[in-house]
Amino acid sequence: MKVIASIVIYKHSYQELKPTLDSLIDTPSIEKIVLVDNDSSDWAYKNLDPKIIYIKSEGNFGFGYGHNLAIKGYAKSCDYFLVCNPDIAFESEQFDQLLNFASKNEAGLYLPRILKGDGTDQHGARLLPTPFNLFARRFSPEWGNKLDQKYLLKQYTIKEPIFAPNLIGCFMLFDSKKLIELNGFDERFFMYMEDVDLSRRCADKFGAIYFPNAYVTHLHEQGSYKKKTLLKAHLKSAYQYFNKWGWLNDPEREKINSICINQFKQKS
Repeated sequence: MKVIASIVIYKHSYQELKPTLDSLIDTPSIEKIVLVDNDSSDWAYKNLDPKIIYIKSEGNFGFGYGHNLAIKGYAKSCDYFLVCNPDIAFESEQFDQLLNFASKNEAGLYLPRILKGDGTDQHGARLLPTPFNLFARRFSPEWGNKLDQKYLLKQYTIKEPIFAPNLIGCFMLFDSKKLIELNGFDERFFMYMEDVDLSRRCADKFGAIYFPNAYVTHLHEQGSYKKKTLLKAHLKSAYQYFNKWGWLNDPEREKINSICINQFKQKS
């Protein structure tokens, strides 16, 4: 099975990216790493490793835009395409477990367990969000925490692979043919909701599976909670997402979320 990974960087230093690059380079099943530069890095264009392919984008037009350059250029030449954040670390054995599971299934998207830097679970498998989920999490933490019990599937113990319509975008392993058929990311999203949108479309058309038996570590900073410019981008992306799919009236959201929740009811 041939795997190609893509990373999008913007003003990242080599030291910031080194743990991620080392993890990808040291994983034999990952054949190539497409490094997309949305800025003008003074190091990324150098010959860092034979596995790395460098692409200089035409500008900072977003996370999805950057990954789409890699998808359009290389997804046709591999079996699986990995969309990877620049702040991920993992052991090759963990990735191979995920890849082996994917090779025996027919879904379009797979996500391992995502651990934060402190070792706690980031709850990468989620329901499709309502406006209340997103805005409460940002502006009313107490209310948001209550809603998160359902939204982040915290009320369930997930020990086996499950269907989940919203798999967070830091480490998305796609069946390449299905990713191409989905046309990659919707580039109208600059950042923050493009992964929810693509995961939703993939889950609906091909299936999306959360695989808790393998894990990677994500040094998650929640930048939109710290910088006003990123908060503005987050809010804009949320408005775009709900304008596309529906705010209060989104029958498909209810349908897909019910499929996910019913898995737990059937096991109880």
